Amino acid sequence: MAGILLSVACVVAGYLIEYLVAPIGPMFVEYLFGPIASVITYIYYYKGNSQCLRKEIDKLMLIRERVKHMVDEAGRNGEEIESDVQKWLKSVHEITEEASRFFEVEENAQRRVFCGLFPNFKSRYQLSRKAMEMVKIADELLEDGRFDRVSYSVTPRWKGFAPIEGYKAFDSRMSTSTKIMATLRNESVTIIGVYGMGGVGKTTLLKELGRQALEDKLFDDVVMATVTQNPDVKKIQGEIADRLGLRFDEESVAGRAGHLRERLKKKKKILVILDDIWARLDLEEVGIPYGNAHKGCKILLASRSLDVLSTEMDAQITFAVGVLTDEEAWVLFRKMAGDSVEDPDLQSTAVEIVRECAGRLLQL
Repeated sequence: MAGILLSVACVVAGYLIEYLVAPIGPMFVEYLFGPIASVITYIYYYKGNSQCLRKEIDKLMLIRERVKHMVDEAGRNGEEIESDVQKWLKSVHEITEEASRFFEVEENAQRRVFCGLFPNFKSRYQLSRKAMEMVKIADELLEDGRFDRVSYSVTPRWKGFAPIEGYKAFDSRMSTSTKIMATLRNESVTIIGVYGMGGVGKTTLLKELGRQALEDKLFDDVVMATVTQNPDVKKIQGEIADRLGLRFDEESVAGRAGHLRERLKKKKKILVILDDIWARLDLEEVGIPYGNAHKGCKILLASRSLDVLSTEMDAQITFAVGVLTDEEAWVLFRKMAGDSVEDPDLQSTAVEIVRECAGRLLQL
């Protein structure tokens, strides 16, 4: 019944358009015919509404191509696409598919009815109304498609803080490790130093501390870089950036430092580990904020020299890492070399090796 009434209304509206609306304009008809004014208006503006939809869809497809180019580039860089961008692309795909079907159906609306005497007013009304509904959706998508960026960097899963295969927390290390972890929890301490002769296992200890700090959720992130005797600031910056999933566009050390500094400041609590320091390293030059510049940033340093840590790097607290005891060194050596060291013909040689290394086996 409703369909019949709509058909009658559309036919009546068609006549009104042919003989009344065209001469005097739709605004006056809307005032004059109230209840069927919307039907008359949709039919009157049928071609205009259809053309408006086509223009909006064309603009939307151009914007979609631009966004897809950004998405494709982000994918090549190993970045994750923002969820709102994915949702927007899906919505654009749906409305463009719907518009494509609309334009196919629209062709049938051109056919005339009643032995070719009159246009199909009912179809024109329905399509005109549908066109304006889709125009509204397309306009909203055009507004929402103004993305400053479409992706975000994914922090790579770095194995530096994974459980260390073969690592054993010896009694001689446990006390030091426990004290350092307690200091990491102390908000008043910003720079912590660890020192000891080469080969005693400082690097292994640092990695285990970093892993434990992440596991205990003391920090949002932990980054680590090796300084070496001849430090390369760009290399240090690069190692830290890799852990953060940060890519540098700048070529200069100063430019990269500014970029790195801003990225580190975005982390509310972060631990920066710098290993193998031989002399003063300018943290500002590298781009590591600390102290008042970023109170949530702690720095854990390792060096062979206590003087380097205390005097040149301003470490507030330092911890010594000594060699393993004879018993610990033997246990570790046997684990690494296998049960063959228990062979009477080899045992004396094995003991000599352990003594010669003076307990410095964690580096082997």
